[in-house]
Amino acid sequence: MRPRSIWLLVALALGLLAAPLAADAQQPAGKVSRIAWLVFAPPSPEGLKVFLAAMRERGWTEGRNLAVQIRVGRLEEAEDLARKVIAEGIDVLLTPTTSMAIAVRRVTHTVPIVMVASGYPVEVGLAASLRRPGGNVTGNTIYAGVEIWGKYLELLREAVPGMTRLGVLWDYAPPAFPDGPIALDELQRAARTLGISVRLHLVRRQEDLDRALTALGVEDVHALFVTSNGVHFPVRARIAEFALRRRLPTLTDYSWPEPDTLLFAYSPSLEDLFRGTARFVDRILRGASPGDLPIEQPARFEFIINRRTAKALGLTLPPSILVRADKVIE
Repeated sequence: MRPRSIWLLVALALGLLAAPLAADAQQPAGKVSRIAWLVFAPPSPEGLKVFLAAMRERGWTEGRNLAVQIRVGRLEEAEDLARKVIAEGIDVLLTPTTSMAIAVRRVTHTVPIVMVASGYPVEVGLAASLRRPGGNVTGNTIYAGVEIWGKYLELLREAVPGMTRLGVLWDYAPPAFPDGPIALDELQRAARTLGISVRLHLVRRQEDLDRALTALGVEDVHALFVTSNGVHFPVRARIAEFALRRRLPTLTDYSWPEPDTLLFAYSPSLEDLFRGTARFVDRILRGASPGDLPIEQPARFEFIINRRTAKALGLTLPPSILVRADKVIE
């Protein structure tokens, strides 16, 4: 896929959704601030809509004092993409993941970089600390401390009392997911604490998935945990079908679309991530240094239950778990 530039000519369509706010008057007359998303695929329309609406709330209107550019390319193209947009005079760079932020940071230590979502930015060297990043990178992290991994396991155990063996499909591609080894260590540590044996399957490419599913079919696990990165996402329907056929209650750490039939999804609010990104961009465009802006951990997680899947699995979910759901798919 060749990098391509898409200038978002959305002022007319989205400008109708909100009238210009008084905050516009605070912007320098005639000044158009320029931001660029460097992404593997175009942002979801829903997420982009949330981001642009949040920017308008802060006085930034597309086509008047804000220009938004999207550059799409593979991870290995990220550095070239960054050089090109920096040469064009970009004010803020947005990256979707830790890996993209690392690649872009190799190009610039001065242009502000805002991460829409990151795993462990301190541990991989993008920031000195969450509270005081200290460089040119800030944004959102998707892990609310290491306790999140125990939470995943506790949700599954509540649905499957007596669960002692857990199958794990782990998308293990270090260049694309440099946080992976850290997150995996935390998951295994949480499992040991709860007395759960992990049957781990590292999936580096889609052909690895065939071997993993075959092995899981004979390992007599009680439930399944699936990470949500690049390898698994394109074949999520296949994983869901496998889980149903093997009657495996499954939890993923990403809110996959409704047609997929995994039992649980538990993840940071995607809306909050996009709105949080807008807050960072607004503050930087008004003069704040990214190194002084604390990296934000998620304040809200969304818990989605697919009740149709529970019925297909012959699983009766206790009221204590149903009452905690943000959304129930009937």
